[in-house]
Amino acid sequence: MNIRAVSFDLGHTLAFPRYSWTQELLSDLGIDVSRGDLEETESKLRSWFDDLVLQRGVSDELWERYYARFFSEIGAPAGAIESLLLAIWTEHADGVGLWTEPAPGSEEVLKTLSASDLQVACVSNNDGRLLSMLDHMGWSGYFDLLVDSRLVGFSKPDPRIFRYALDQLGREPSELLHVGDYYSVDVIGARNAGSVGVLYDPVGSYGSVDCTVISELTEVFDLVGSN
Repeated sequence: MNIRAVSFDLGHTLAFPRYSWTQELLSDLGIDVSRGDLEETESKLRSWFDDLVLQRGVSDELWERYYARFFSEIGAPAGAIESLLLAIWTEHADGVGLWTEPAPGSEEVLKTLSASDLQVACVSNNDGRLLSMLDHMGWSGYFDLLVDSRLVGFSKPDPRIFRYALDQLGREPSELLHVGDYYSVDVIGARNAGSVGVLYDPVGSYGSVDCTVISELTEVFDLVGSN
């Protein structure tokens, strides 16, 4: 590989949602769950979500279906699903939203890569708040490029969002390595643009997949150091 730029997804890659908030929300319904329970439920839904993305692409309706099933799987009664969906949308829409818990090693990786000769980008299916989210976490200065799907008009896995990033970075497709958490969204999207897709899977959600899989973000150093 001749990697000259690395891009990252945001949600479930560089940052996780505030699981403690979700635990409190469910606790109000008498449902006591651990962080591990929430992560395990997310893991169980990945292949189902991937299938839907490959069939229909990414949309707000898809995320509504996802969270409805997530809460159902975690044990919420059917009559509470609508109020839970409203609560999570409201919390997500407030300020910088729920995705504010740094993933292990994320700041170390961003700081180190930004000080190297590599270009660093964030390519996120977002709602126009990517810059504010990264500012909130103190990370925006680590990036050469931020690509927010709402602002550019394309969402992963549409390869046009990666082509946009490549054009802005001035790189050939084969020079970009993209790291994300969904095979259907991040790996397929990057691959269809001619770039290298790497799957970040810290809890072992995926079995055998035809791409490089890392369980820790710091493993990126080995990938870019070997080219």
